Amino acid sequence: MTRLAKLIALTLSLTTGAVSSVYAAQKVQDNEKAINQIQTSVEQQQFDDSTLEKFTVAMYAVQDVAKEFEVKLQQEQSTEKQQQLQANAREAMVDEIEQAGLEVKTYTTIAQLVRQDEALRQRVMNIVNDQDNS
Repeated sequence: MTRLAKLIALTLSLTTGAVSSVYAAQKVQDNEKAINQIQTSVEQQQFDDSTLEKFTVAMYAVQDVAKEFEVKLQQEQSTEKQQQLQANAREAMVDEIEQAGLEVKTYTTIAQLVRQDEALRQRVMNIVNDQDNS
């Protein structure tokens, strides 16, 4: 696996859980329904390059937030303070996603689909390569 592929895999694994928990907290009753809709619409879901570019920008920003708060969490001994840091990290991740021009739901959907859909994953990797080369 290339460095780029590892970066995408790591970022998606870090961010999907954190962002998904934010989204789930916002829509607890709809969570099961949303998962079923995502699974049934994998083939129907189409994202243009502009949306995927926003996704990659958000992905890097969320990764930076995760790294920053990971260090802070490791240094903190108090469970209460760790929970507060986690809440702050989730808020910061949501802010980064929205600043990139995406809704959290769209970001989470793309992150989940990238794990399942090889063609979509390749498109995202191509966009990341293009961004790295420019």
